[in-house]
Amino acid sequence: MRISVSPRVYPPSEDSYLLLDAVKNLSARKALEVGCGCGLISMVLALKSVEVFAIDVSREACANTLQNSKRNRLRGIIHVINGDMATALRRGLRFDLIVSNPPYLPVEQSEKEDVSWAAGRNNPFSKKLLENTLQLLSGNGVMLLVQSSLSDPGGLRRLVEERGFKMEEVLRKEFFFERIVVFKISKR
Repeated sequence: MRISVSPRVYPPSEDSYLLLDAVKNLSARKALEVGCGCGLISMVLALKSVEVFAIDVSREACANTLQNSKRNRLRGIIHVINGDMATALRRGLRFDLIVSNPPYLPVEQSEKEDVSWAAGRNNPFSKKLLENTLQLLSGNGVMLLVQSSLSDPGGLRRLVEERGFKMEEVLRKEFFFERIVVFKISKR
């Protein structure tokens, strides 16, 4: 797979590759990636899925995903949407698999702090993401969500459980200052 990363798009990093490890053996009839960046995860999903929706709030990220999907002959399988989380999707759409590597670090967004990783205190971005996307899971659908031990995984777990879902750790990578985790979220 050949990709390019535009200058103002979040480049695949340790957390991206951890999510990639979690999805590479999964298949889905219909998959959704929220925060597609350069489209790497969406393209891997497209190799084993019938249809992939790739959403990003950044127009540059959407253009980058579209360019990479064309380069890898995946156009028509990947639908690139410029929008805020899942709010751009039509009602009634359901997904077998939803993946996201959202901003998760507990730093306020500012001109100095990049919106692609600064999530604010108490993880409001991921909480909003869950409120927007859990309802889009099909009956047996699964969501994979990347988070940091520095964020508020306990608060996310409570939110998930209050909505009738369960959250379990499927992969992790340890660093000297944090642990990056991929959580699997599914109905109880």
